[in-house]
This record gives sequence, structure tokens and C-alpha cells, in this order.
Amino acid sequence: MGRRKRARPRLSEEAFVARCRAHGLAVTEQRRRIFAALAASRDHPSAEQIHRAVRERLPNLSLATVYKNLEALRRIGAVSDVNTLHDQGRYEAALLATGKGEPHHRLVCVSCKRILDLPDKGFDALRVSPSLTQGFEVRAVRVQVEGVCPQCRRKRRSPRRRKP
Repeated sequence: MGRRKRARPRLSEEAFVARCRAHGLAVTEQRRRIFAALAASRDHPSAEQIHRAVRERLPNLSLATVYKNLEALRRIGAVSDVNTLHDQGRYEAALLATGKGEPHHRLVCVSCKRILDLPDKGFDALRVSPSLTQGFEVRAVRVQVEGVCPQCRRKRRSPRRRKP
């Protein structure tokens, strides 16, 4: 039997609005749409992918505006930067219905750069000893498991047919 994906708690627009207001950040249509695009995605999209998705509703939106909004939302904790093995930033919405984020971990394909959430509550309890932090104030501990996804493994195994 296949493994069931853990249902991710619903992301909340109310929590998003409250977080923006609490940090003095205006709640604009652009920010709402960017957050909604992230909340709807399970693929950790790039700014370019978010831009394409949001432009369907806001055709005059520039890529620079998407980047500026993502950075502003990252600073207030509404968006997380998932920049693992990529030349470009990848993002995810970070607010749940509670208004808080949920610690979670990632599987990253070193071949195609695909990123999947790794649902393992055992990792949530990981802590870094203060004696090892070299003065850092630790805010989160996340595990990133790197490997080759099933699709990339299949591509490697399948023989390439040559044309006669």
C-alpha cells in the first residue's frame, strides 16, 4: 500500500492579514495574491513561478514587485525562503490558521531540484545545544534530506533508444 501524505494544516488569510498589520505592513492586493499563490502551492515555487500565477489576476504585476513583496513577507515571517540547492530562491507560505508556522523538514532531489515536505515528527524534537551555537540565537531547526527522487532514478535506469 502506498504511503499517505500528511495533510498540511490550512493556511489562513486572516493570520496573514493580522501578521502584516502587526508588523506595520500594508495589506495590498498584490501581497494577498502572492500569499494566496504560495498557500495554494505544494511545490515551493520560485518568484518567477509565483509571478506567472499571480499575473493571471494582476496582469500589470512586475517580477520586481513580486521579489520585493516576497522579501517583505519573509521579514515578517509570513513567507519562508526555501533556498536549498538552487540558483534561484524558492518559497512557501509560512502561516497556518493559528497565525504561526509549523516546523517541517524537506526532501530535496539533487538532480531535478524538486522539494517535498518530509513529514517526520521525530525531527521536530531536534535541538541544538547552546554550547554549539557559537552565539547564534537559534530560531528553528530543520532537516534537509538530499537524494535522487523516484522520477530521476527511473530516468537513469531506462535505456535510451537510438534512432536507426
